[in-house]
Amino acid sequence: MKKLFLSVLFLALIAIPSSSFAMNNAKTAKKTAVKTAVKKVVAKKAVKTISAAKIKAAQQILAKDGLYKGKVDGMIGPMTTNAVKAFQKKNGLKADGIIGPITLKKLGVK
Repeated sequence: MKKLFLSVLFLALIAIPSSSFAMNNAKTAKKTAVKTAVKKVVAKKAVKTISAAKIKAAQQILAKDGLYKGKVDGMIGPMTTNAVKAFQKKNGLKADGIIGPITLKKLGVK
């Protein structure tokens, strides 16, 4: 009987801290998920779209300069991004591969 009582007491002592730990982990996980969601929303607000016509115009200019060898399709893929980065480096711009207003202006795209 004494061994049974000690066994139950021992298990109870082990179970209490672990359930407390699980609750703290759940709270931490929830906070992390909320922070991640907020960052994603902020990042989405910062992204602006560019028309397919402007992308095509940029691709045509990059192709004339010999920087773009892909199909002029108005879609941004790895070939377009790499060509934009090369153009940006060549023209002293931040080489991030993004076709933003400064890059468009340097390209002469309106």
